Amino acid sequence: MTYAPRLFLIILGLSVFLSGCLIEKAPAPISSARSRPVALGFGMHVTANAKDNPIDPPERFDGYHSGLDYEVTASELDQEIPISAICSGSVLYSGFAEGYGGVLTQRCVINKESVTVIYGHLDPDGLAPEGNVLAAGDRLGKLAAARSFWSDQNRKHLHLGIHRGEDSDMRGYVQAPMELEEFIDPAVVLSRGARGREVSVYRVPEAKK
Repeated sequence: MTYAPRLFLIILGLSVFLSGCLIEKAPAPISSARSRPVALGFGMHVTANAKDNPIDPPERFDGYHSGLDYEVTASELDQEIPISAICSGSVLYSGFAEGYGGVLTQRCVINKESVTVIYGHLDPDGLAPEGNVLAAGDRLGKLAAARSFWSDQNRKHLHLGIHRGEDSDMRGYVQAPMELEEFIDPAVVLSRGARGREVSVYRVPEAKK
């Protein structure tokens, strides 16, 4: 009779210990993330030259990619693609930025580290305003149309970046490998099903004429 309470306390203590050791993983910022193509990962060096870029046709950016790009399918070019917060925190900036078009940045604490999360290439319609507090999983906006002002004339996709610290830095590319240390690879903090599907080449779909 005396062993049952003792066993219960041991199991309870073990479960608390294990839960404290687990690192909470962030949810996906976009639907169908598990199967969604990701050609531009964190730290990848690209140029506007086709042989140095997995995006076909390549876009104008040069440098080391400081985030993770989620791509869309041809059928999604004319669909609304909602974007959600990967963490809980307030909106620092919501508006236009060169290189992104529409962009939103969010102040969060991820794995006990203060970070700024960047969501790029967003439509201004319904974009969460500055000062709003978002919970992980809350909708913050939707993707901008391909080759539009709000995608900054780029393909329709989501750029997800995580910058260390409280200083706002929205760079999607850096020019030296050591500068990548200022950012966190989103794949490290995202849950397994939220990291996308790595592909060696992504052929940009064109809208039907």
